[in-house]
Amino acid sequence: MNKKIIEEFQEWIKQNLNDPLAKTLLENSNLTKTQFETFLIDIFSKHYHSVFSKSEIKAALRLKGKVSRGAFNRTKAQAIKNIIRAIYTILLLGYTGIFDSSKLDPFIELSQKLDDYIKNIKKEGNYEKYSWIAKILEEELKEALNFNNKKRKN
Repeated sequence: MNKKIIEEFQEWIKQNLNDPLAKTLLENSNLTKTQFETFLIDIFSKHYHSVFSKSEIKAALRLKGKVSRGAFNRTKAQAIKNIIRAIYTILLLGYTGIFDSSKLDPFIELSQKLDDYIKNIKKEGNYEKYSWIAKILEEELKEALNFNNKKRKN
């Protein structure tokens, strides 16, 4: 296995984990950093290089060093379970009318802004601008989260 390919993929994982917006989203999600890292490795490794599709290789891609296949698979299963539970929670709240559209509007708007900004940055190739935009979106996300937390407390 080419060490350079592994290092490049791990660098990509680090960039995703250290992205300011991703950090904020992760801190407010129900995934741990390790679960998110494992999920990223599992989902994207096979697209990065065909050799990465083997589970032994995936277990070696973790940033803190190789873990056993069993540990990797347990962490992946925990991540998937948490993601599925989050989706079911949103569906349940929507189904019972608790999560009406007015409460979701700030998040839908922010999601659309994020998608538009990221598409434009990728099209322009202006990655310096990404850092600036990520900061703005991070602040908007924190505002939206704080706004909804204050509403719940009142």
